[in-house]
Amino acid sequence: MRVLACLALVACGGSAADPVAHRARKAAWDVRPAGGTLAIDPGAAPPELLDAQGCKPCHAAIVDEWAASRHALAWTNDIFQSEYSARPQPWCVNCHAPLTTQQRDLAGPQAAQGVDCATCHVRDGTLVSAGKAPSSPHSTVVDATFGTPAFCADCHQFTFPVLDPTGVAVAMTEHPMQTTVASFEAGPYAGERDGCLTCHGSKHGHAFAGAHDDGMLTAAVTLAACAIGDRIRVRVTNAAAGHAVPTGDIHRHMYLRIWRSSAPESLVQAFFGRRFEPAPDGGKRTIWDSTLAPNAVKTIDVTSTELGGDADEPISLELTYVFIVNEFPRGAHAPDAPVTKSIASERATLAELPACEVAPVPSAR
Repeated sequence: MRVLACLALVACGGSAADPVAHRARKAAWDVRPAGGTLAIDPGAAPPELLDAQGCKPCHAAIVDEWAASRHALAWTNDIFQSEYSARPQPWCVNCHAPLTTQQRDLAGPQAAQGVDCATCHVRDGTLVSAGKAPSSPHSTVVDATFGTPAFCADCHQFTFPVLDPTGVAVAMTEHPMQTTVASFEAGPYAGERDGCLTCHGSKHGHAFAGAHDDGMLTAAVTLAACAIGDRIRVRVTNAAAGHAVPTGDIHRHMYLRIWRSSAPESLVQAFFGRRFEPAPDGGKRTIWDSTLAPNAVKTIDVTSTELGGDADEPISLELTYVFIVNEFPRGAHAPDAPVTKSIASERATLAELPACEVAPVPSAR
């Protein structure tokens, strides 16, 4: 997966294979080809529109909320920078410091703002928004598709790129790389008025909480264990996310681990994520997908004997979310930031676990 050095927390563009890509490319915000093959050109905008601090005098609460978001950290967060420093591909820059004005100086303060106000709101030198307040002093292009799932798809729905030796995307393949919006549009919240913001909204609409938010992650995915005789039944449920979990960057995955401390060699592990193989068009073809669709439940049954150790010894369970390909990175490119989050954990003896509700066996008569 050498083509995938970009950890696309904020990724790049839609694709011809997307359910949202049939949109007419006339939306005011829709200024680059699918897949993020180009940076976003904000046009000849005044300097105050290209700096979040220029927005703050009138929009302080919004800017403060955005400043604590992963959008604001898209370029500077240590997970991304560790991956990017190992393989600095221009295609990745188009995702994490998307503006042409940012890319003139990637060490400068504007690039450090990542996916900032202008990334979404400035096109052709003017503001673009879903609406305009009567008191607004700005010249504004009002576009009803701004902020809809189709708008989000420009960053969260795209196929694998074909990269030249310098890391520039010269073409996009037909094989999905990120499918968050397609998954959302097939999910239970697709018809909600607020679209993606149904779950990812906030007081001022600019926090965009996701998998790095402990509360959102633990609400989205639940872990429950029960006992049937000498068996442990563990259920992992996508209880609240409107799309598959994990989603986003292809390296994201989850592990469910079940073990006894005295017998680590008998640990049982389940993997939730995707695996790929090279495709003839230069992309990657999905060959394994164990991500959890909305409301999906994965059940794992393990016998007490399989886990080894003493039958009266407590059983440990943990569900862990991993943001990068290697759960235990080492060396110069290991990020300083945590690369995992524990979603849920439990420790109990077989006798302490609640009894499973067993459905009655249908009569053969």
